[in-house]
Amino acid sequence: MAPTNKPTSKKEGGIDLKSDSAKISGSEVAGRDNIKGFSGKDVNQLIETLLKHFPKGYLQNPVELDKTLSDFRNYHEQLHEYKELHNAINEILVAFEQFKAEIDRSNSRRTIPKLSLLRDLWRPVSLNVVSLLNWSQGIKNIGKPYQILEDKSKSGEDWAIQFSELQSQINEHLGIDDHLGVNEYSKKGIDYPGQIQIMTFQRLGTEISWWETLSELTSSFSHTSSHHMNSADKQLRQTAQELFNLSNKALSNY
Repeated sequence: MAPTNKPTSKKEGGIDLKSDSAKISGSEVAGRDNIKGFSGKDVNQLIETLLKHFPKGYLQNPVELDKTLSDFRNYHEQLHEYKELHNAINEILVAFEQFKAEIDRSNSRRTIPKLSLLRDLWRPVSLNVVSLLNWSQGIKNIGKPYQILEDKSKSGEDWAIQFSELQSQINEHLGIDDHLGVNEYSKKGIDYPGQIQIMTFQRLGTEISWWETLSELTSSFSHTSSHHMNSADKQLRQTAQELFNLSNKALSNY
């Protein structure tokens, strides 16, 4: 008797890519093609799902499929971290707006706010910067994590280092000792102006160096915050576009 020919539409123990749905021989999967932790039925369902969403060409090219799925994951993780960065900087900007408004208002009226008021307005900004820096120590997909090294130097992305530096400078200028800017005030004297200096500033326009420095630091913080917010938004949009392009390529005809 002539041997019976096996069907040509299947690969024994493998994947049928010639039909609309993938078929996997359960007995073969359990043996030669066994995948640890998955039954033949599980693998069959997995392939059915992949074929439902990906062109068959990807399953004939596992290297390309692996790269595509890896890129999907990387872009999604980048999107998440850029979104977190955007949100953190936005929180800083919202808190900073009140501090900046007081500086601008005082300059326009030629007055100097009380030191206690400036500290109260700066506290929420400082807290939000600390939250950003704490979060930035764990980033994995959008740059180097922020670190303070043994020699007190700082390592990380430009946005983290610049926010840290400006926060420290304004804390010091306001006589705030702790990096949170919550409770501890410096015991050393600061150059906050006395009443006579404030009067001459109001009446004669005499410069007060302490106030000029604070105004400059405020301006620098404003520019830095806006710059890094715009940059985060740009990276967010660019990553979203890359993900869209990858999806369009992967899910179109292969």
